[in-house]
Amino acid sequence: MSREIVEVVEIDTPPERVFAALTTPGELIQWWTDPALCVSTKWEMDLRVGGVWSSRWRWTANGDEFSLGGEVVALEPPRLLVYSWRDGRYPNLAPTTVRYEIEARPGGARIRMTHSGFDPVRADFDDYNGGWSGVFKKLARHLAGEFQSNRDVAIEVGDLGAAERFYSGVLGFPVVSRSDRHLALETGAFCLWINQAVEPQSFVPSLVVSDADRARKRLVEAGCTVVRQQAGSRGFWFRDPFGYVVDVIERPSPS
Repeated sequence: MSREIVEVVEIDTPPERVFAALTTPGELIQWWTDPALCVSTKWEMDLRVGGVWSSRWRWTANGDEFSLGGEVVALEPPRLLVYSWRDGRYPNLAPTTVRYEIEARPGGARIRMTHSGFDPVRADFDDYNGGWSGVFKKLARHLAGEFQSNRDVAIEVGDLGAAERFYSGVLGFPVVSRSDRHLALETGAFCLWINQAVEPQSFVPSLVVSDADRARKRLVEAGCTVVRQQAGSRGFWFRDPFGYVVDVIERPSPS
């Protein structure tokens, strides 16, 4: 006798938009993550029947990594997506199957997710049972256009060379990007951006929004102050009501 997990949710978003969020790697890595628990570091999806999807994950507590992946089994945009599911933590278990059925509803969409293929004694069932509800809460927040955290943290310094000697040379963080104005170093839990500045700002966390103008309006109405416009983009830095500076990056979602 096999077991299955079923979640049914309604979201105030059209099916086409829901389908895009479930199949676009740039969006999946953005919303299907939990910085406090387990960070998604990679998503790839060949969106065709027989195409391969894969993702990489890192536990925040200990830095251990694992993979999830499989193959697309059925595809009827925007109403149906089915793929096999292999968990690298359970290499000896047969793949299971995840099925999304997306139905148009007045003002939005109804999603039915069925994760099937668990025999009565599979060790991975308890890992997933209950976890899917959290996944859909994150999807709903993403589709609602709320602010999302990411893995970027920025600091500003007056001497970029000295900063590299300390953060890379002493602390051992590898440099993954370099220019005459910035360094990006991989720390494991987050990407540390070090920027050259005449008047350096202190620690700056980063948020992602789909519409920078709408986010700016909401923040100003809440008493925040925009302190810097990002050159060449619609992103900006703002100072919150408690004096902290936060970076806002615009990553428009597919329509």
